[in-house]
Amino acid sequence: MMIILLWGFILLLALAVIFLIWLQFRNQADSNSDVQHQQQLEQKVLHLEENLKKTLEIMQDLAKKMQVQQDALDKTVQKTTQLEMQNAELVNLLAKAVKANQDF
Repeated sequence: MMIILLWGFILLLALAVIFLIWLQFRNQADSNSDVQHQQQLEQKVLHLEENLKKTLEIMQDLAKKMQVQQDALDKTVQKTTQLEMQNAELVNLLAKAVKANQDF
């Protein structure tokens, strides 16, 4: 009877060892897939960083172009203001000339 219990206990221990070995291999397989997943995520992050750099460069170029356009617009407004002032002076001179001709 004692031998049967001893063999039963040995069989139970063997099953426990087999189960633990199976768990170890399963965990290793999961960790391998985790490593692959981590590598894929790192690659995605690198691609996103590259895209972000390109986007920032494009935005900087656009900002520079907008600054140039704003400068040109400011110069145009300044020249338009000067022309309006010159036109006002011309109108005043013409009005004086017309008035002087009417007086004669």
